[in-house]
Amino acid sequence: MKNKTLIEFIKEKYYEQKMSAKYELQLTKIVELENKFTKDFSKDKWREYFNLDLAVGELHSIEIEQIIGFVIEILKSI
Repeated sequence: MKNKTLIEFIKEKYYEQKMSAKYELQLTKIVELENKFTKDFSKDKWREYFNLDLAVGELHSIEIEQIIGFVIEILKSI
């Protein structure tokens, strides 16, 4: 599928971009909240939390690919 190559190219170029101040601020906030939330986790809870984080990350990656594919299809139709 040609769109898959284009999607990967767009994702790669996007990740090379400098993040906005708004993004950096939100990321800092999330890291601080996460550290506060996980400070007393046992090894087992850390493992569970890590697996949850991986699953959420995979979902986010799928969502990004779908959004890019959607935009590509809209641009083709214009």
